[in-house]
Amino acid sequence: MKQYLIFGIFLFMANREKTTAKDIAECFEISTRTVYRYIDYLCMSGVKIYSQIGKNGGLSLSKDFNIENYILSPTEKAVIKNNITLSPEVKKVLSKIC
Repeated sequence: MKQYLIFGIFLFMANREKTTAKDIAECFEISTRTVYRYIDYLCMSGVKIYSQIGKNGGLSLSKDFNIENYILSPTEKAVIKNNITLSPEVKKVLSKIC
C-alpha cells in the first residue's frame, strides 16, 4: 500500500502548482508526518520537491519538472494498468486524485 500512496502523492503534486502537507494528508487519509516521510522517499528517488514556509508556503515540484522524464514504456503502462484494475487499494488512491 505504501508504494501506491507515494505514487499517488507524486501524481497529486504533478497536477497542482503548489499544495500543503495538510491537503495531501486529508486527501489520502494519512498523517502529515507520513506525508513528509513519503516526500522524503520521492526526493531520494530523484524527484525535486521544494518546500516554502510562511503564509503562502507549501510543497511544489521543481519548476523544471517535466513529467515526460517519468513516462513509462507501453509494456510498463500495460502492466501497471492490469495491476490497477486488480487492486482495490490503487483504485481508492486514484479516485482521490482524479
